[in-house]
This record gives sequence, C-alpha cells and structure tokens, in this order.
Amino acid sequence: MARKLPALPVSALLAALIATACAAAPGTPNYYASWTDAVTGDNQFSYGGKTYWDVDVGADSYQDDVYERPTAQTFAMKGARYAAKEYLGYLDITGASIGWDTRYIYVQVALFSLNKVTDDGVATRVGLVERYGFRLGWDEDGRHSRLFVADQPELKNSPNTQWGSIGTFAYRDTDGDVGGRGALNGHLPSGRTVTKSDNSREESGMNGYNSQIISDGKPGGSGSPVFFTRISPASSTVVEFALDYLALGWTEQSLWDLQYVEFEAIKGGAKDPQNYLWNDKYTKSEAGSPNPGVGGLSEFGTQGCGNIYELDTLRGGVVPEPSSMLALAACLIGMAGASRRRR
Repeated sequence: MARKLPALPVSALLAALIATACAAAPGTPNYYASWTDAVTGDNQFSYGGKTYWDVDVGADSYQDDVYERPTAQTFAMKGARYAAKEYLGYLDITGASIGWDTRYIYVQVALFSLNKVTDDGVATRVGLVERYGFRLGWDEDGRHSRLFVADQPELKNSPNTQWGSIGTFAYRDTDGDVGGRGALNGHLPSGRTVTKSDNSREESGMNGYNSQIISDGKPGGSGSPVFFTRISPASSTVVEFALDYLALGWTEQSLWDLQYVEFEAIKGGAKDPQNYLWNDKYTKSEAGSPNPGVGGLSEFGTQGCGNIYELDTLRGGVVPEPSSMLALAACLIGMAGASRRRR
C-alpha cells in the first residue's frame, strides 16, 4: 500500500515549484563544434565616390542551397566588381557553434555587426531584429528535419541577455519533402543539389516544414517552455539558443549522429517554413544570384537577387563523437611525445 505523503504548506510547495523551474532552466552553453562563414562585410570597397559590397567567389551556390546575400537585392557592375549598394551586417553570419549538455542543445549564431550601411557610407544601427535560426536532422538532405527560429531576439524578451521563450518557434517536416519531391514523384533522385531548374517537379506538392511544433517556446503552444533564446551576454552580435532535446524525445547519444546542421539569418524572401529547400521552390532565374555573369547581369541573367534575398546561411558538418575526439587528442599527444623523444 502506497504511503500517503503529508501535504506541504503553500509556501513550501511554491518554493519547490520555483526550485524545479530553476533547475530546468538552460545553463551555461557548451559548444563542441564551430564553423566559420564567408563574410561580405569584409568586401566593402569604393567606386565613383560611393560604397559597395560584393560576395566572395564560391560563397553563394544556388545548386547547393547555400547563400551569402546579406545585401540589397539589386547588384550591378561597379568597375570590375558585381556589387550591391546596401549592406546588412545584422544578417551577415560570421560563424556558428553547436553543443549540448545532458538536457539542452546550445546553438550560437554570430553576426558581423548590428548595422545597415548604405552607399553614402552612412551606418545605421538596426540590431538583431530579424529572424535567426538553425535546422537539425538525421538525413544529410534535410528530410524529416526540424527548423528552429527566433524572431526579433533583441526585442522580444527583456532583458534580452537572459534566456526567454517569447518569439521562438519550431517546425517539422513530417512527410520528408524538405529537399524536394522529385523522387517521390518518380523523377530524378531528390536531394539538396537537385533543384527546380534540374527537375520542374521538385516543387510539386512540396510543403517543406509543414507542422508547427513549438510556439513561443512551448510545445503545441502550451505548457512549459522547451526552447529559449537570448543575446549573448558576452557579445551583442551573437544570438544564442537553448533547446530541451529531452522534451522532444531525443537522447544525447542520438545527437552525435546528426547529419544535417544548418544555420541562417533572414529578413527578406523565402521566409515561409513551407518553402524549404529554396532551390526546390525557385528556379535559377526566380532565385537570382549575387554572382556575376555576362552583360552586367548575374550568372542567371538577373539584376542580382530575385526571390531569395536578404539572407545568409551557413552549413555545419557532422559533430564528431566523443570517442573520436578523445582518439584524436590521444593521437596528437602521442605524436607530440614521439617528436620530443626524437630530439
């Protein structure tokens, strides 16, 4: 027979609930892996008394669904460089990191600055007021993955340097069509490098991240928050995220098998979660490009960016398992010891 526990006074019960809530809150982030991105902010140059920005060669690839477009849509030849006349530093990803503890996944996305700069050289502070996020999945093309975003993280929670859940959302691809539906329709094998320009059926019936699973940090929009964001206390240009992966039914071991890790910052086109992947939603001519082509136009014959604009993405890699990391450390220590013995 179960023993009946004595009733707690209201004050004691409240204290217990507060203690439980505090214990459940995200802690100090641990980051296991980091990646750097091409930086458009470093490409500022002067031409005809005005200021312009172009994109590093190879940084933007429609075919691979990787984008470097933290600028205005329109590009034009300025001397020998194909450039935009407005730059959005608060969308220009410089790097990103991921890691976790026994409960939370931690992600950070670092931006170049908080400013918009125009061709007259005037810099205006805007802040981290757009949408920032990341995607996680176990298929390298993103099928059945999840999209996690924070909308206006500088503005939605106060103080913004403490973990808060307002403005955080997550979406799930329930039918595996992130990456296109070509294979599902019996056409070309579908994946992130098979685009709408390769196969017009890629967008046919595509609904991308079709199910919203978190709203304002809460699963299904109710209950206790499981997803948080903040502006890093150490840097005003870094957005941090904390996701309670246990609440999603994931395990720490499963996280070492992640095959799809992407980071993004978006203001302009392609924001709808149902539009992923963007090279399946738009053809080359619809997407446009910041890469130069012929006749003063882009590589796709457009005047710069089309429906994919004012955004930046960064592709992460597979996070090494702890055993691999330890083996690498042991190997390096052994090599160092052997080097010392040879001297």
